[in-house]
Amino acid sequence: MLTEEGRRKSLTMTTEKKSLISKKIFKYNFQLFHWISIVLVILPAVAMGILILTYSVNMPYWDQWNLMPQLFIKISQNSLSWQDLIAQHNESRKLFPRLIFLGLAYLTNWDVRYEMLVIFLLACLVSVNIYRLNRLTVNANLFTTSLIALLANILIFSPIQYDNWFWGIQLVVFMPIACITTAISVVYSSFNTRYKFVICMVLCIISTFSYSNGMIAWVIVLPVLTLVTAKSTSDLLKQKWLFFSWIAVLIGNIVIYFYDYQKPEVSPSLIPAFRNPEQTLQFFLAFLGSPLGSGFEISPLTSSTFIGGVEIGIFCCLFIYLIKHIKDEHLLERTIGWMMIALYTIISALITSVGRVGFGVESALSSKYTTFSLYLIIAIIHLLPIVFSHISSHSNSRKSQVWLYKVTVATAIIGLIILHYRLFTYSVKEIKYSYQLRMEGKTCLSFINIIENKSCVEENILGSYDYVKDLVNKLNYLGMLKPNLVSSNNIKAIATEKSPDKTYGSLDGIIPLNSWYFVNGWAFLPERNEPADAIILTYKNQADNWIIFDVLMSAQTQRENLVQLFNNPAYLNAGWEQTISGKLLPKGQWKIAAWAFDTKSGKAYKLDTNHLITKND
Repeated sequence: MLTEEGRRKSLTMTTEKKSLISKKIFKYNFQLFHWISIVLVILPAVAMGILILTYSVNMPYWDQWNLMPQLFIKISQNSLSWQDLIAQHNESRKLFPRLIFLGLAYLTNWDVRYEMLVIFLLACLVSVNIYRLNRLTVNANLFTTSLIALLANILIFSPIQYDNWFWGIQLVVFMPIACITTAISVVYSSFNTRYKFVICMVLCIISTFSYSNGMIAWVIVLPVLTLVTAKSTSDLLKQKWLFFSWIAVLIGNIVIYFYDYQKPEVSPSLIPAFRNPEQTLQFFLAFLGSPLGSGFEISPLTSSTFIGGVEIGIFCCLFIYLIKHIKDEHLLERTIGWMMIALYTIISALITSVGRVGFGVESALSSKYTTFSLYLIIAIIHLLPIVFSHISSHSNSRKSQVWLYKVTVATAIIGLIILHYRLFTYSVKEIKYSYQLRMEGKTCLSFINIIENKSCVEENILGSYDYVKDLVNKLNYLGMLKPNLVSSNNIKAIATEKSPDKTYGSLDGIIPLNSWYFVNGWAFLPERNEPADAIILTYKNQADNWIIFDVLMSAQTQRENLVQLFNNPAYLNAGWEQTISGKLLPKGQWKIAAWAFDTKSGKAYKLDTNHLITKND
C-alpha cells in the first residue's frame, strides 16, 4: 500500500503530467490557429493573383501606345535621350515607370502581362508595409492583428481596382502608395535618423516622378518622420539641417517637374469645380466611397456618396479625439502614420474632385480611382482599435460601453465583408467583360494587315486606326509583339496540326441570302478550355491554298447541346453565327473552310466539314 507521502508524490506527478499535456495541446492549437490566420490573411492576394493569371491579356491598351513604342523606336535608332525618359505624359512625368517598362520590355519582348505582375508585387509590398505598421502600432493580440490584416488585404487586393490590375501602364498609380507606406515603415524602423531621411527622400523622388499625385508623398512622410524620430524640441533643433535638406530637395523636384510643363488638352477646366460646389462635394464623397459603393446595381453614385460621408464622419471623430489627446506622445506616435495614410486619400480626392468634376460626377466611380481612395478605409480600420484601446486604458469604462465598442466593431466588420462580397461579384463580371474586349482587340490587331476593321481597333485599342497600324508594324519588326502579326492571307502561315484526340468544332452550314451569306457552326480551343477567340473563313484557290477572306469576332452564340454532348459548361458559348458580305469572295465556285483562332498563340485550327458555294456575280 502507498504511504501518504507516496500518494502525494503520485498526485503531484499526475498533475504535472496533465499540466504538461495541456501546455502541449495549447501550443499545438496556438500554432494551428497561427497558420490558419496566415492562410486567411494571404487569401485575398491569392484570389487576385489567380484572376490576373486567368484574365490578363498581352496587348498594349490605349495610353500604352503613346507612352512606350516611340521609346523602343528611338532605342533602335540610338537616339533615346534624358528628355524622352522624363517627358510629360498627360499630367505626369513617368520617369521611373518608364525605366521599369523598358527593362521589362527588353526582357520579355514587351509582354505587358509582366507589367501586371509588377503591379501585383507592388500591392504585396504595400500589404507587407501595412501589416508591419499594424504590428508596431496597434499592439493587439494575434486574433485582432490577423483580423485587421485580413480586412486590410481584402481592400488592398480588391478586384474593384480592375482597370488598374489589368492595364500595365497603371503601375503608375501603385507607385506613390508603395513609396509612402515603405517610407513610413522605414520611419518606424531602428535605422539611424540620417538614413531614415535619405531613404525617405529617395522614395519621395520616386513617387514624384512616377505619377502626378506622387508629390503628395513629401507632405505625407515629413510629419511622420518628424514626430516619430524626434522625441523633443531639442531633437528637432539638432536635426534642423535634415529638414532644410528636405525642403531643398522638394523645391528642386518641383522645379524639374514643372519646367516646360503643359496643361494636357484632355484635362477639363477647373471652373466647374468652383461654379458648382455641391457637385464637387458629391464627387469628393463618391470618390472616397467608391471602393465599397460602386458595385451596387441600383444607384451606385448615391451609395458611394453615402459611404464616403460615413468614412469622413468616422475619420473626423477620430481626428478630434486625437487632437484632444495631442500631448500623449505615445498615442501620437502610434497614430500619426495612419493619419497621414488617410490624408493621402483625402488630398488625392480633393485634387481629383477639382480637376475631374468637369467630366461629370459619375466619373468619381471610375475603377482607376479606387487605388487611391481605399486607403482612407484601411487607415480607419487601424485607427479604431488604437483609439478604443486608449479610451479603455484611460477611463473606467462600464461593461455596457465595452459591449458598445464591440458591437460597433463587429457591425463594421460584417458590413465591410458584405459590401466586399457584392463588389467582388460585380468586379469579376467587369473583369470577364474587359477580358473579352481585350481579346477581341488583340485578334483584330493580329489581322490588321489582312482585314481592315477600324471600329474594332478604335474601340478596343486606341482611337486612331492609322496611328496604331503604323506603330504595330514597327513593333512587329522590332520583335516587340507576340505573337507576330499575320503577314499573309494564306492560312498556311498560322495553320497548326490538330491533336487527333481533340475536337475543335465544325462549319455547320452556309446559306446564300442574295448578295450575303449566313454562316454558322461551333469552335472550341480544348487546350485553353474556352471558345475560340475568332473564326477565320477561307476559300481554296486554284493553287490548292486556303485564302483568308474574313475574320469573325463577337459571333459567339449559346449552344446547350454542346454542353450536354461534351459534359462541359465551358462549351456553352462555343457556337457562332454571322452574316457576311458576298463581295468578300471572287466570282466562281469555291470550297469554304472555317478555322478556330487562338489569339494568345497566333495559331489556327481547321474545323470539321467544308462547304461548296457558287458565286455568280
